[in-house]
Amino acid sequence: MKTKLFAIVALFLTIATVSSCKKEDTDTLKAKIAGRWQVNKVERKTYDANGSAVVSTITTPYTTTDYIDFKNNENDELEINLGSGNRVMGNYVVLMGNDFNISLSNKLLYCTTDVLNENTFQFTGTVDQSSPKVTETYYLQR
Repeated sequence: MKTKLFAIVALFLTIATVSSCKKEDTDTLKAKIAGRWQVNKVERKTYDANGSAVVSTITTPYTTTDYIDFKNNENDELEINLGSGNRVMGNYVVLMGNDFNISLSNKLLYCTTDVLNENTFQFTGTVDQSSPKVTETYYLQR
């Protein structure tokens, strides 16, 4: 009787241990964008009151030292290095679907993912409280 009871308790503990292991969800937007991405170009558009793009500026070329690093930590930190030593720290928050926000010291971007696969990440961010409306489209690759 004791051996059957011991076997049942051991089986229950094994099942509880295996089922309680936290598995990393690699299918979430946060998991997909996490890591360092090389910046190819940034396109900045300013719109008029009718919603038509008035000014479109493409900032390029960037070098292999220009990057955006979405840290996969509890603070959701973000590191952007564009140009010669112009490194900016901030945070990002993944929302529902393909949307996320980037918070930097000088601006807040409301972002939507345009393209995301293993090697390519393109997103467009609308600058918060910009008047006239300003968007920035980032073209990144691994």
